[in-house]
Amino acid sequence: MTTAANPSAVVVGVDGSDSALGATRWAAQFAAGQGLTLTLLHATPRLDWHFAGADHSAELRGTADADTVLAAAEAAVRSTHPDLTVTTAIAKDAVAAALADASQSARLLVVGASDHRALGSQVVRTVHRTHCPVVVWRTPLARRTGKPLPVVVGVDDSEAAARALAEAFDVARTLHAQLMVVHMWEIDAAVGMGDLGGEGNMDWPLLEVLETRQRQRMDELVEPLARKYPNAHVTKVFKDAGPAKGLTDLSREAQLVVVGSHGRGRLAGSILGSVSQNLIHHAECPVLVVR
Repeated sequence: MTTAANPSAVVVGVDGSDSALGATRWAAQFAAGQGLTLTLLHATPRLDWHFAGADHSAELRGTADADTVLAAAEAAVRSTHPDLTVTTAIAKDAVAAALADASQSARLLVVGASDHRALGSQVVRTVHRTHCPVVVWRTPLARRTGKPLPVVVGVDDSEAAARALAEAFDVARTLHAQLMVVHMWEIDAAVGMGDLGGEGNMDWPLLEVLETRQRQRMDELVEPLARKYPNAHVTKVFKDAGPAKGLTDLSREAQLVVVGSHGRGRLAGSILGSVSQNLIHHAECPVLVVR
């Protein structure tokens, strides 16, 4: 078995849960689309001697269980991607630590979010510790009825948003999906009315200046990537909404939502950070968090 990831690998954490199997199938599709290998990783924390016993039987059972879990995940991959290069790994470490270690040299990390097994309880900790983009997978609420569902990416005026947008273009191409680039900002807060509870006179000239600047910023972010991906189908969306709620609403009709791990938008506030954590828990489709 392999013991480490490599830059050409997509790493997916598996623990025998349904959500982990769903994450595995998604990771296999992505790896095949990008010509990458797939690494199936199962973490089995090493037991202390006073728990394992002198004959180490508990640890041996853990290894046997890991082999069973990995075999089931590999079989799920082979059923749809028989030619994909797949490796398996057992890490003798805590779940979040094992995944973070594997992420240091991986192209992408994928974990399932829906079940209450090892992976599900470690999702937030894993996202905070990873060194590469990470997909938190859950079954999308929307169902494809012809053309692929869109990939939604949230942007603000931070560097993290630019990285998230570049990743979203690449992922949308791999998934053959339309890309919806979304900028959300709450108008009342932007023009200084937030403290008034929506009361008072709107500063319309200021609002127009701010909106113009935000549209220019989005154009500056999108245009070079549109040239790099000339076949991309890009839709730009501006919404007067809090980013957490707005992106969660859009996730109901998407196959993936992409955000950065941090955001420092001067006008919209942090579209990421707390927002990305909110999406991990409440989005109705997989979430890709980009560092």
